[in-house]
Amino acid sequence: MGLKDTAAIEYFADNEIFADAFNYYFFGSRKVIKPEELQPLDSAQAATIFGTRGKVPVKRYRDILKLAKKTDKGVFVLLGMELQSEIDYGMTVRNMLYDALSYDAQIKAIENQHEHQKKSEQNVNNDNAGLTSEQSVNNIKGECRNSSAEFLSGMTKEDKLKPVITLVINLSGKPWDGPRELCDLLDIKDDALRQFLNNYTLHIISPDMMNDEEFLKFNTMCGFVLNVIKYEHDEYGLAASINENYSDTSINIDDKTEQFLSTVTDIEVLREELKKNKEVGMVSKVFHRLKKKIMVLAAIDALKNLGKSDEDIVSYITKRHHVTPDFVRDLMNVWPHPLLDDDEEHDNDPTPSVPAGS
Repeated sequence: MGLKDTAAIEYFADNEIFADAFNYYFFGSRKVIKPEELQPLDSAQAATIFGTRGKVPVKRYRDILKLAKKTDKGVFVLLGMELQSEIDYGMTVRNMLYDALSYDAQIKAIENQHEHQKKSEQNVNNDNAGLTSEQSVNNIKGECRNSSAEFLSGMTKEDKLKPVITLVINLSGKPWDGPRELCDLLDIKDDALRQFLNNYTLHIISPDMMNDEEFLKFNTMCGFVLNVIKYEHDEYGLAASINENYSDTSINIDDKTEQFLSTVTDIEVLREELKKNKEVGMVSKVFHRLKKKIMVLAAIDALKNLGKSDEDIVSYITKRHHVTPDFVRDLMNVWPHPLLDDDEEHDNDPTPSVPAGS
């Protein structure tokens, strides 16, 4: 497992972030899943299946697995999360296997529980009855199941399994162009077959599929992280998005999010700054600078349209926006920028009317 994968798992395993992602996707950002009701589980899952060569052991490792408990309703559900740094075109089958292994593990646990319960009851009477240990075990197996169906399945008719839900998060910075359901992956020659197939659906949060307003629906910095990932290969797109979403608020990036972004994302300006200085708060400073860039670009655009000279533009913006002349000149070199073609960009123009002669 690489550094980026480890950093992603550590970040999203935090109960606050984990719950926020599930609440956004499944419950419209309502706080249905509570961080304090989440319990971490062993992500290793194993089973033995029968193949052409007999029994075959199968073992898989989830990225994150937690048990969600609703104390007021007594509802339990297993929540799995898969974090993808690359597109996986077999993700639907992979998730389906994860879920199946989770259900299989529950069946085995129930069977063991029945065996243990009956064994405990039998141990009380074994000595008085004069039974050997083998006879006792045979009696246990017979008594703990009242029918051949219960004997074969290891479960009683009343036993129930906990639901399992798996959510995928695309952290690749690329559009998710893989199958979103099992049928998309199958080579179906006859469409009449579709109605008989169990079509497993992939639950996925992919930043490329989200409008910028969607990132504000999260209750933690998870939304900001996904916002950054969407534009990690487009510095000015990222600057415009951040300026739009956080035009009236400051960006307060906590240490955990800062560490994650500095490790996982591939933003050139951030990477270059971190090479120079890895001080605490450097990530926040970079994003504030990106936010400032789009504001200055809009100001340049407005002043250019007023016919101001380059010298006047540099002088005015350095005073108003508290930036260096070189900062303004560098941005003047990329003007006109496609981001400013839309009239909506000018609606948020931070530059007021300029007095004559300024």
